[in-house]
Amino acid sequence: MLLRPRQILAPVIFATVFGYFGYHLVNGDRGLLAMAHLQREVLVAEQNLAEAETTRKIWERRVAALRNQSLEPDMLDFARKDDVIVFMPTR
Repeated sequence: MLLRPRQILAPVIFATVFGYFGYHLVNGDRGLLAMAHLQREVLVAEQNLAEAETTRKIWERRVAALRNQSLEPDMLDFARKDDVIVFMPTR
């Protein structure tokens, strides 16, 4: 039984369209692989943010310890011999 070209044309067109959209679903600019890559980038960025927030909190505690109201003698160990420490009045 020989198939006519009209009988083959519709399945070939559908297979081509399905293959085109299937390829771009996986490999396109907004495809599954791109989404996985973006999720990895978001995870790294969140880790960097957590690190930066931790560092900022450490420095905020150190700076708060150097204020006039709560000056801790241990924090003065950071000063070198030639540093000048100026106490400013608080508001």
